[in-house]
Amino acid sequence: MRPTVEELGAIEWFRRLDPGHLAAVARLCTVETLGREAVLYGSGHAPDAFFVLLQGRVGAWRGDPTDPGSMLYFVSDRRFESLCLENVVADIPYYATMRALVDGTRVLRIPASVLPGLLEADRELGIAIARHIAERLQTFTEQMADLGSLPVTRRVAKFLLASQQAGSDLIVIPLRQAELASRLGAARQSVNQALAAIAARDIVEPVGRGVYHLRDRPALVALARGEPAPGPGSRARGVVGSSRARDA
Repeated sequence: MRPTVEELGAIEWFRRLDPGHLAAVARLCTVETLGREAVLYGSGHAPDAFFVLLQGRVGAWRGDPTDPGSMLYFVSDRRFESLCLENVVADIPYYATMRALVDGTRVLRIPASVLPGLLEADRELGIAIARHIAERLQTFTEQMADLGSLPVTRRVAKFLLASQQAGSDLIVIPLRQAELASRLGAARQSVNQALAAIAARDIVEPVGRGVYHLRDRPALVALARGEPAPGPGSRARGVVGSSRARDA
Protein backbone atom coordinates (compact mmCIF):
# COMPACT_ATOMS: atom_id res chain seq x y z
CA MET A 1 0.00 0.00 0.00
CA ARG A 2 1.32 3.45 -0.94
CA PRO A 3 1.07 6.45 1.41
CA THR A 4 -0.85 9.52 0.35
CA VAL A 5 0.85 12.85 -0.22
CA GLU A 6 -1.11 14.21 2.75
CA GLU A 7 0.25 11.45 5.02
CA LEU A 8 3.83 12.18 3.97
CA GLY A 9 3.36 15.91 4.39
CA ALA A 10 2.48 15.45 8.06
CA ILE A 11 5.86 13.83 8.80
CA GLU A 12 8.80 16.05 9.73
CA TRP A 13 11.20 14.65 7.14
CA PHE A 14 8.85 15.48 4.25
CA ARG A 15 6.81 18.51 5.27
CA ARG A 16 9.06 21.08 3.54
CA LEU A 17 9.06 19.32 0.16
CA ASP A 18 7.08 20.72 -2.74
CA PRO A 19 3.96 18.76 -3.86
CA GLY A 20 5.67 17.30 -6.91
CA HIS A 21 8.57 15.92 -4.90
CA LEU A 22 6.18 14.59 -2.26
CA ALA A 23 4.22 12.71 -4.93
CA ALA A 24 7.43 11.20 -6.32
CA VAL A 25 8.55 10.05 -2.87
CA ALA A 26 5.10 8.60 -2.11
CA ARG A 27 5.43 6.32 -5.14
CA LEU A 28 8.63 4.86 -3.66
CA CYS A 29 7.36 4.31 -0.11
CA THR A 30 5.04 1.64 1.26
CA VAL A 31 2.80 1.33 4.31
CA GLU A 32 3.13 -2.02 6.10
CA THR A 33 0.69 -3.47 8.63
CA LEU A 34 2.14 -5.85 11.23
CA GLY A 35 0.68 -8.34 13.67
CA ARG A 36 1.98 -8.65 17.22
CA GLU A 37 5.57 -9.96 17.33
CA ALA A 38 6.00 -9.58 13.56
CA VAL A 39 9.58 -8.52 12.78
CA LEU A 40 10.05 -5.22 11.00
CA TYR A 41 13.80 -5.65 10.58
CA GLY A 42 16.49 -7.83 12.11
CA SER A 43 19.73 -7.10 13.94
CA GLY A 44 22.73 -7.20 11.61
CA HIS A 45 20.74 -6.79 8.39
CA ALA A 46 21.76 -4.21 5.80
CA PRO A 47 20.02 -0.82 6.28
CA ASP A 48 18.01 -0.73 3.08
CA ALA A 49 15.22 1.44 4.57
CA PHE A 50 14.16 3.50 7.55
CA PHE A 51 10.67 3.60 9.00
CA VAL A 52 8.13 5.93 10.58
CA LEU A 53 5.55 4.61 13.03
CA LEU A 54 2.03 5.53 11.95
CA GLN A 55 -0.06 3.51 14.39
CA GLY A 56 0.41 0.91 17.12
CA ARG A 57 3.50 0.10 19.17
CA VAL A 58 6.97 -1.25 18.44
CA GLY A 59 9.87 -2.51 20.52
CA ALA A 60 13.56 -2.99 19.75
CA TRP A 61 15.63 -5.85 21.13
CA ARG A 62 19.38 -6.15 21.08
CA GLY A 63 19.86 -9.54 19.44
CA ASP A 64 17.19 -12.20 18.95
CA PRO A 65 14.06 -11.42 21.03
CA THR A 66 13.62 -15.16 21.69
CA ASP A 67 17.06 -15.40 23.27
CA PRO A 68 16.84 -15.20 27.12
CA GLY A 69 19.89 -12.93 27.07
CA SER A 70 18.37 -10.36 24.72
CA MET A 71 17.20 -7.01 26.01
CA LEU A 72 14.23 -4.84 25.11
CA TYR A 73 15.75 -1.36 25.19
CA PHE A 74 13.35 0.76 23.17
CA VAL A 75 9.54 0.96 23.12
CA SER A 76 7.40 3.54 21.35
CA ASP A 77 3.78 4.14 20.46
CA ARG A 78 4.40 7.78 19.49
CA ARG A 79 2.90 8.61 16.13
CA PHE A 80 5.53 9.58 13.54
CA GLU A 81 8.36 8.12 15.64
CA SER A 82 11.34 7.54 13.32
CA LEU A 83 12.96 4.11 13.43
CA CYS A 84 16.57 3.25 12.48
CA LEU A 85 17.14 6.51 10.60
CA GLU A 86 20.64 6.67 12.11
CA ASN A 87 21.54 3.31 10.51
CA VAL A 88 20.61 4.58 7.05
CA VAL A 89 22.45 7.87 7.57
CA ALA A 90 25.64 6.09 8.69
CA ASP A 91 25.16 3.10 6.36
CA ILE A 92 25.70 0.60 9.18
CA PRO A 93 23.73 -2.63 9.80
CA TYR A 94 20.62 -2.45 11.94
CA TYR A 95 21.69 -2.63 15.58
CA ALA A 96 18.43 -4.10 16.86
CA THR A 97 15.58 -6.41 15.98
CA MET A 98 12.41 -4.33 15.79
CA ARG A 99 9.04 -6.03 16.34
CA ALA A 100 5.43 -4.95 16.60
CA LEU A 101 4.07 -5.13 20.14
CA VAL A 102 0.38 -4.94 19.20
CA ASP A 103 -1.72 -6.18 16.30
CA GLY A 104 -2.49 -3.63 13.62
CA THR A 105 0.78 -1.75 13.97
CA ARG A 106 1.33 0.36 10.83
CA VAL A 107 4.67 1.71 9.65
CA LEU A 108 5.84 3.74 6.69
CA ARG A 109 8.82 2.18 4.91
CA ILE A 110 11.15 4.67 3.20
CA PRO A 111 13.88 3.15 1.00
CA ALA A 112 17.41 4.28 1.87
CA SER A 113 17.83 5.45 -1.73
CA VAL A 114 15.30 8.23 -1.08
CA LEU A 115 17.39 9.98 1.59
CA PRO A 116 20.04 11.69 -0.64
CA GLY A 117 17.31 13.37 -2.70
CA LEU A 118 15.55 14.54 0.47
CA LEU A 119 18.76 16.11 1.79
CA GLU A 120 19.40 17.84 -1.52
CA ALA A 121 15.88 19.25 -1.71
CA ASP A 122 15.68 20.38 1.92
CA ARG A 123 18.71 22.15 3.36
CA GLU A 124 17.18 22.13 6.85
CA LEU A 125 16.75 18.37 6.87
CA GLY A 126 20.35 17.55 7.76
CA ILE A 127 20.18 19.64 10.94
CA ALA A 128 16.81 18.11 11.84
CA ILE A 129 18.21 14.59 11.45
CA ALA A 130 21.30 15.45 13.49
CA ARG A 131 19.07 16.80 16.26
CA HIS A 132 16.95 13.64 16.16
CA ILE A 133 20.01 11.38 16.45
CA ALA A 134 21.48 13.48 19.29
CA GLU A 135 18.21 13.33 21.26
CA ARG A 136 17.94 9.57 20.72
CA LEU A 137 21.55 9.09 21.88
CA GLN A 138 20.97 11.16 25.00
CA THR A 139 17.88 9.12 25.87
CA PHE A 140 19.72 5.81 25.44
CA THR A 141 22.70 7.05 27.44
CA GLU A 142 20.46 8.04 30.35
CA GLN A 143 18.62 4.72 30.12
CA MET A 144 21.85 2.69 30.20
CA ALA A 145 23.10 4.71 33.16
CA ASP A 146 19.89 3.89 35.04
CA LEU A 147 20.20 0.19 34.28
CA GLY A 148 23.77 0.12 35.52
CA SER A 149 23.33 2.07 38.74
CA LEU A 150 19.75 2.29 40.00
CA PRO A 151 17.95 -0.21 42.25
CA VAL A 152 15.07 -1.97 40.53
CA THR A 153 12.48 -0.09 42.62
CA ARG A 154 13.77 3.25 41.33
CA ARG A 155 13.82 1.96 37.74
CA VAL A 156 10.21 0.84 38.11
CA ALA A 157 9.21 4.18 39.63
CA LYS A 158 10.81 6.10 36.76
CA PHE A 159 9.06 3.88 34.24
CA LEU A 160 5.72 4.43 35.97
CA LEU A 161 6.19 8.19 35.80
CA ALA A 162 7.08 7.98 32.12
CA SER A 163 3.96 5.87 31.51
CA GLN A 164 1.52 8.34 33.08
CA GLN A 165 -1.09 9.39 30.55
CA ALA A 166 -1.13 13.08 29.66
CA GLY A 167 -3.68 15.04 31.66
CA SER A 168 -4.66 11.97 33.67
CA ASP A 169 -3.86 10.13 36.91
CA LEU A 170 -3.78 6.85 35.01
CA ILE A 171 -0.55 4.96 34.38
CA VAL A 172 -0.69 2.50 31.50
CA ILE A 173 2.08 -0.08 31.09
CA PRO A 174 1.81 -1.33 27.49
CA LEU A 175 4.12 -4.31 27.98
CA ARG A 176 3.81 -7.91 29.07
CA GLN A 177 5.58 -8.86 32.28
CA ALA A 178 8.56 -10.44 30.50
CA GLU A 179 8.87 -7.42 28.19
CA LEU A 180 8.77 -4.99 31.10
CA ALA A 181 11.44 -6.95 32.97
CA SER A 182 13.63 -6.97 29.88
CA ARG A 183 13.10 -3.24 29.32
CA LEU A 184 14.17 -2.53 32.92
CA GLY A 185 17.08 -4.97 32.86
CA ALA A 186 15.84 -6.97 35.85
CA ALA A 187 14.33 -10.31 36.74
CA ARG A 188 10.57 -10.55 36.34
CA GLN A 189 10.19 -11.43 40.03
CA SER A 190 12.15 -8.34 41.11
CA VAL A 191 9.99 -6.08 38.93
CA ASN A 192 6.77 -7.63 40.25
CA GLN A 193 7.99 -7.23 43.84
CA ALA A 194 8.83 -3.57 43.21
CA LEU A 195 5.39 -2.91 41.69
CA ALA A 196 3.71 -4.66 44.63
CA ALA A 197 5.76 -2.63 47.14
CA ILE A 198 4.85 0.65 45.46
CA ALA A 199 1.19 -0.33 45.48
CA ALA A 200 1.42 -1.39 49.14
CA ARG A 201 2.66 2.11 50.01
CA ASP A 202 -0.56 3.45 48.46
CA ILE A 203 1.41 5.38 45.86
CA VAL A 204 -0.36 3.63 43.00
CA GLU A 205 -3.45 1.46 42.90
CA PRO A 206 -3.93 -1.36 40.35
CA VAL A 207 -7.19 -0.83 38.45
CA GLY A 208 -6.74 -3.25 35.56
CA ARG A 209 -4.19 -5.30 33.69
CA GLY A 210 -1.17 -3.04 33.31
CA VAL A 211 -3.19 -0.01 34.45
CA TYR A 212 -2.64 1.89 37.70
CA HIS A 213 -4.25 4.89 39.35
CA LEU A 214 -1.56 7.31 40.51
CA ARG A 215 -2.59 8.26 44.04
CA ASP A 216 0.53 10.09 45.23
CA ARG A 217 2.67 11.60 42.49
CA PRO A 218 5.08 13.46 44.86
CA ALA A 219 5.87 10.16 46.58
CA LEU A 220 6.46 8.42 43.25
CA VAL A 221 8.75 11.24 42.11
CA ALA A 222 10.69 10.96 45.38
CA LEU A 223 10.94 7.21 44.92
CA ALA A 224 12.26 7.62 41.38
CA ARG A 225 14.88 10.11 42.59
CA GLY A 226 15.88 8.12 45.67
CA GLU A 227 14.96 11.06 47.88
CA PRO A 228 13.22 11.18 51.27
CA ALA A 229 9.47 10.94 50.84
CA PRO A 230 7.48 14.20 51.01
CA GLY A 231 6.24 15.44 54.36
CA PRO A 232 2.70 15.51 55.73
CA GLY A 233 0.11 14.91 53.07
CA SER A 234 2.08 12.21 51.31
CA ARG A 235 1.11 8.61 51.86
CA ALA A 236 4.74 7.42 51.61
CA ARG A 237 7.30 7.78 54.37
CA GLY A 238 11.03 7.32 54.78
CA VAL A 239 13.93 7.29 52.35
CA VAL A 240 12.85 5.47 49.22
CA GLY A 241 14.96 3.56 46.71
CA SER A 242 18.09 3.81 48.86
CA SER A 243 21.19 1.75 48.12
CA ARG A 244 20.67 -0.12 51.39
CA ALA A 245 17.49 -1.56 49.94
CA ARG A 246 18.96 -2.31 46.51
CA ASP A 247 17.01 -4.95 44.62
CA ALA A 248 18.65 -7.93 43.03
